[in-house]
Amino acid sequence: MDVYEPGQGSPQIHDLNPSLFPPTGLFWTTAIPESGVQVNPGSGSASMEARNVSILDYGNIGNALFGGGAAPTPGKVSFKVVWNGVLDRVKMRNEDPVYGGFAGSFIYNTAQMEWTARVGDYSFESAPIAESASAFAMLGEERNGSFFP
Repeated sequence: MDVYEPGQGSPQIHDLNPSLFPPTGLFWTTAIPESGVQVNPGSGSASMEARNVSILDYGNIGNALFGGGAAPTPGKVSFKVVWNGVLDRVKMRNEDPVYGGFAGSFIYNTAQMEWTARVGDYSFESAPIAESASAFAMLGEERNGSFFP
């Protein structure tokens, strides 16, 4: 999550990430308990929920990617995302050697989310999940890499 001072073109003041980059090689990625994920592709529904996930606030994207700035401040984030409905079902296969190498079945649907974060003296909170809406949401299963025939 990125937070900026109010106003167009204002500076970034928070860059919250769940993993170090480097040395892990993963960025904006973290494991959550299996019990926090429920999926029912047939109905187009799924949910993902986690509480008190450790994050680091790097201040800005430059410091997160390249370091050299202030040391990151530890924090915690909690969130819930819910996908519902079936607007359309599509199957995709892309064998392009440069940009492809994947296949999958996907469902266009809707999603809602709520979240909170606390870093140092700062706390952030979204509106309740019932007040959120999505412009685009997709749920699916994909094969890529060594799993793509």
